[in-house]
Amino acid sequence: MAYSISFLRRFVFLAGALVLGQATVQAEVKLPSVFSDHMVLQQGQRLPVWGWADPGEAVTVAVAGQSHTTEADKNGAWSLRLKKSLKASKSPVAFTVKGSNTIDFKDVLV
Repeated sequence: MAYSISFLRRFVFLAGALVLGQATVQAEVKLPSVFSDHMVLQQGQRLPVWGWADPGEAVTVAVAGQSHTTEADKNGAWSLRLKKSLKASKSPVAFTVKGSNTIDFKDVLV
């Protein structure tokens, strides 16, 4: 009987450690699927960009030479709108979102 109680305690301790270990994993900056490689952005518009991150995390969005930073709210949601409208381009522009991780979109046209 003592053996089974000792085994049960170890099992519960190990299971608890695994659960707590998963809870401390850092979240990544995420965006909705509307943002992707090969996207086309509307020229002449102030682009809205939004997503999710850890609460209080600083998120920087850089698009076509513009860079803006915002902070995720207490629920982890963040959003911003570019201050200048986008100008048409014949070649792809850089589109990067950076927080605890970096997301680089490729082949983005305006």
